[in-house]
Amino acid sequence: MDAAIIEEYAQKLRAAGAGATLVLFSRDGHEHPARSVRTVRDLVYLTHDGTETVILRSEIVAIRFSDAKPGVSRVGF
Repeated sequence: MDAAIIEEYAQKLRAAGAGATLVLFSRDGHEHPARSVRTVRDLVYLTHDGTETVILRSEIVAIRFSDAKPGVSRVGF
């Protein structure tokens, strides 16, 4: 996935504040929830519940953003 798209969703996550989450979907079918996201070159660093996961940017195929408000969700491909 393009780094600009990931960064756009990361900014939405930071702006939304507490309760908002991103879920990144990888090519192998796994879902990776995140409360914090940052990109460095071809890597994406996700932080969720105190643990950090690193994924290759090329492995991400979709992103779901969920705001703290009920019913607010967006998906990017």
